[in-house]
Order: sequence, then C-alpha cells, then structure tokens
Amino acid sequence: MERSANWDNVMILANGHIHDYEALSPWLMPGARVICADGGARHAERLGLQPDLLLGDFDSLPEEEVARWQERGVEVRRLPREKDQTDTHLAMDVAVERGAREILLLGATGERLDHTWANVLLLPRYVEQGVQVRLVNESNVLTVTRDSEVVRGRPGDFVSLLPLTPEVTGVTLRGFKYPLQNATLRWGESLGVSNELLGHEGDVQLRHGWLAVIKARD
Repeated sequence: MERSANWDNVMILANGHIHDYEALSPWLMPGARVICADGGARHAERLGLQPDLLLGDFDSLPEEEVARWQERGVEVRRLPREKDQTDTHLAMDVAVERGAREILLLGATGERLDHTWANVLLLPRYVEQGVQVRLVNESNVLTVTRDSEVVRGRPGDFVSLLPLTPEVTGVTLRGFKYPLQNATLRWGESLGVSNELLGHEGDVQLRHGWLAVIKARD
C-alpha cells in the first residue's frame, strides 16, 4: 500500500478490543498515515499495516516489540507514564499537528468503559478544528456534529442520536423511519435511540449543541 506524502488522512489504532479484524478491513483508508497508541501496534500488525509513528508510555507493549518496530523504520515517541492525557489523546494531537484533515480511530472501545467514553468525548475537540473524525468498531460507526451530518448506509440500518451536551436543540431528521422537526434531545432521555434509515442516506440537522451520531448493528 503506497503511502501519501502528506498527513491529510490518518488512521489511529488505540489499545482497545478488536475481535473481528476482517470486519474492519473495509474501513481502512488506502495510503493513509498510521499512528499507533501503545498496544495499538498489535492491531496494526493484525491488519497488515505498517505504522508511521508509535507513541506511548509502553505499559501495554513489551520493549522487545517496541524495538522490533523501531528496527523496521518506525518512528517511536516515548511518553511518561505519569501525564495528563491518554496515549490516544496525544496520538490525536500529533495527527492534527502534522496536518490531518480526516482521522479514522480504531481500537478505541472495549471493556474499559472509562477509556471508551473518554475517547468519544475527545471527538468534538478535533471536529471543532475542522477535522473529520470517525470512531469505528465491528458494530458501530460514531461521528459527532454541532450542525449537520449525512448518514449513509442501507435501508433498515439503526442510527442513534445521543446528546453530548445537556440539550441539543433544533434537531431535524429526514430520511429516517421516525422523523423529527425542530426537536430537542436532552440528557436523561432516550428519544434519539434506535431510529432507522429509510433509504441509503439520512440527513441530520441541528441548531445548538453537540450530537453523537451512531450507526449501529446487532
């Protein structure tokens, strides 16, 4: 896979759980740069990816594996174990510093709910900077928006809309089984859960707040 000379498109592999690598293969971005956050390097190997950068405090990747990647020409950046940001957060920062306009985040979910939720809450920070970010696992594609989002898929695909701020106002949906017009989604309510696409595309509009848009399958 030939690499792009720039860092416009970046795949970041975190150290969460990936059980079905084949299910993720269609999401891989040909030619994209690859950053591995600590043990995410193992996912890269299973997916047949050569990292451009491996960073972390390496509490989840043995030193011999770090050395092996370094011998293969991978840039390695060591981080202190005591720090204010997670390895994934810092990997995202580096991607944006190097010019990323689109980021695919893999291995960002798993048994540690604190890490999963922290990774979700990171996304608005980068979308605000004009970066398109998708968090993908075997069953879900998650994006965040504060204005509009086009959801593409197949008729019957489940789509859930979850507020990341106490209220999300002016929510209007077109192309969904359960349309909304100028609705408000609030914390503590489940109005936006398990809608369905009617066709191959659904349009989400909102006026104020941050919304997580999740296309999910059982």
